[in-house]
Amino acid sequence: MLEESFTVRMARPEDDAQIARLVVEGFVDKFRPIFGRRTSRSVGIMERWVNLEHSLGGVRSLVVESNATARLAASVGVRTGPSEDDDALSRGLWEALRRDLGFLRASWAATLLSYPRYAASSSEAYVERLVVTEAYRRSGMARALLEEAERLARKTGKKTVGLHVSEGNVPAIRLYEETGYAETSRQRSLLTGQFLGIRDWLYLQKRLW
Repeated sequence: MLEESFTVRMARPEDDAQIARLVVEGFVDKFRPIFGRRTSRSVGIMERWVNLEHSLGGVRSLVVESNATARLAASVGVRTGPSEDDDALSRGLWEALRRDLGFLRASWAATLLSYPRYAASSSEAYVERLVVTEAYRRSGMARALLEEAERLARKTGKKTVGLHVSEGNVPAIRLYEETGYAETSRQRSLLTGQFLGIRDWLYLQKRLW
């Protein structure tokens, strides 16, 4: 159960920068091989991506906020519908990558960041970038965010919730299985296996009705 000193709420536009920092911190093992010595720049790129997701629609974010400091301790994105302009979303990410990394490295980064691949479904919500800052892991925040994500999915009429997790993320897999998610498929990538140490991406799904 989440401590009373924290609140789960919908993200606001001013939260985008904090969400971006949480994502880079939580997935630093993925970002560091891509950005190398420019890893610090990945926060700005991720902020641009989160901002585009929110402004173009289709994705909403939930956050866990400290009542004492108003700092965010955890966040998750929930895709409940199509973006107004998928090309604008991809173009915005590409422009941010190219500006900070240059053309060649940006091309490589965009390819790696495109995994795992997901085909959206009108009957399914998709959970992405679930992250809890290191100081508050194993405190119930991830579970609380999943519950809120599922509540949002039901409210928008979805029948299932899906998500991807890397094969080596045992704590996350355990949490998802304990909360009713089951593996339905896998993606294997030699590219991410070589450069990120992630060969298999597991797709887990939970029925809501």
